Amino acid sequence: MDYTNAAFPGAPVRSSELDYLVTRLRQGWCCAVVGPSNTGKSFLLKSLLTEEVAHRCSRADFPAPIIVFIDCLEAGDSEHAFYELLLRRTIETLAYHDDTETILAALREFHREMLQAGPSEVAIRALYASSVRALALQLQAPIILVLDEFYDVFRQLPPWPFRQLRALYDSLQRQLCFVTATSHFLENLRADAQVYEFRELFQLHTLVLHPLSAEDAQKLVTYLAERHGETVSPENQQRLIDLSGGHPGLLERIYGVASLTQVDMMTPMEITAAELISLPPVQKECQRLWNELEAEQDSLLALLPGHPAALTAHQEALLSRKGLITRPAGQSPQIFSPLLAQFIETTYGHEIVDEIETGVRVDADTGQIFVGDEEITLKLSEPQRKLVQFLCERVGVVCSYDDIAVGVWGIGEGVSPGAIYELVKRVRQKVEPDWKKPRYIVTVPGKGYRLEP
Repeated sequence: MDYTNAAFPGAPVRSSELDYLVTRLRQGWCCAVVGPSNTGKSFLLKSLLTEEVAHRCSRADFPAPIIVFIDCLEAGDSEHAFYELLLRRTIETLAYHDDTETILAALREFHREMLQAGPSEVAIRALYASSVRALALQLQAPIILVLDEFYDVFRQLPPWPFRQLRALYDSLQRQLCFVTATSHFLENLRADAQVYEFRELFQLHTLVLHPLSAEDAQKLVTYLAERHGETVSPENQQRLIDLSGGHPGLLERIYGVASLTQVDMMTPMEITAAELISLPPVQKECQRLWNELEAEQDSLLALLPGHPAALTAHQEALLSRKGLITRPAGQSPQIFSPLLAQFIETTYGHEIVDEIETGVRVDADTGQIFVGDEEITLKLSEPQRKLVQFLCERVGVVCSYDDIAVGVWGIGEGVSPGAIYELVKRVRQKVEPDWKKPRYIVTVPGKGYRLEP
C-alpha cells in the first residue's frame, strides 16, 4: 500500500518501513527508528498520524489506538519539563477524538497540578504515572507515544523518566508503547545500566533508515518537480538520484540548486559534484550528515582513493548497517552517494595524506625521488625525473608550459602543450594514488601545473 505524508500531502513515504512499524505496533511492541540526518525519520513517524494508518495499528478487541506525536526538541532540559510536554501533547491529541470529555477534564487537572508542583521530582513522576493509568483505564485503547528527535532527551536527562516509562509499559501490559527516532542507536547514545531496561524495549525492533529505494527516490523527484512547477527530463531525474545516492536531504538540496542554476530542468544537467559541494545549501547538508556519522567516519575515509588499508569486514558491516555503501557488480564497495564521497575527499581527504603520505619529494643530497616512503627513482624516465625535480623545486608555484619546457628540455620553444600534457600524465600514473584524480600534480586551468606541498 502506498502512503502519503500526514504533514506534507503528496510527499512520498517509505511504504515498506511504515508497514514494519504498523506490524509491530499492532502487536504492542516498542520500536526505535534510527537514521542519519534528513533521511525522513520525522516524515515516517508523522505518517502514523493518518486515520488510515492509525486504524491499521488497531489490535483485535481493542479500540483504535491513541497516537501522540511529541517533538522532543520542545522538552527543555529537565525531567519536569519532559513530563509536562508528554502530558500536554496527550491532552492536545485527545481534544480531536470523540467521547473524551471526561478523561480530558481529569488530565487537565493532572496537568494543572503538575504546573503548580514544587521542585520535587517524585511528585511530578507520581502525577504523570497517575495520568497515564487514568487514561488507559478510561479509554481501554492502546496508547502510542511517538518520541521524535529523541536524541538529546535520552542522552541528557537523568534515568528516572526512562525507568518510569518502562515501569508503565510493564504495568499496562502493552497497552502503552513507544516509538523513538534518533540519528544514533540508543545503546550508542547511552550505555549506562540505569536505562538498560528502557533500551531493552527496542532491541529486537529497531528500524534503520537506509537511502531511498530507486522507486521512492523517483517519487521524491516527482514530488519536488510538482512543488516547483517544473518538468524534469528522465536523464536529469536519474542524475539527481545518482548524485544523492537516494538520500532525501541531499536529493532535495541538489534539486534546489539545480533548479536555480539550470535554464530549465529539461536541459541536461552539467553541474559537477565538485561544483555542487561548493554551494552552501549542499555543503551544509553534507557537513550535517558527516557530523552525525562519527562512528562511521574512519570507515568512510578508508573508501577514499589512496587510503593504504583495505576496508575491514567490521568496517564494511558498520557502513552496511546504515546503508552507507554500495557494491556494484564486480567492484569494490563505494560510498553510496558520489556527492558525499566528493565532499569527504575534498574536505577530509587531506587527513589521509597528512597522516599516511608525505607527497612527492626529492632528496636534495642523493637525487632520489620518493612518494611517501617509497622510492620511485628508477621507475621514472629521464624526462619524467627532470619534471619531478623541476616541480619539487617550485612546490606550490604555478609552472607554465614554457617554464616546464625550459626546465625539462632546456628550450622555451618547439615543445607542444600536447607533449607536456603526455609527460605529466605519465608521471601522474607513477606518483598519484589515482592519476585521474590527481592529488599531487594538479592542473591550473589555462596556466599550467602546480605541485601541492
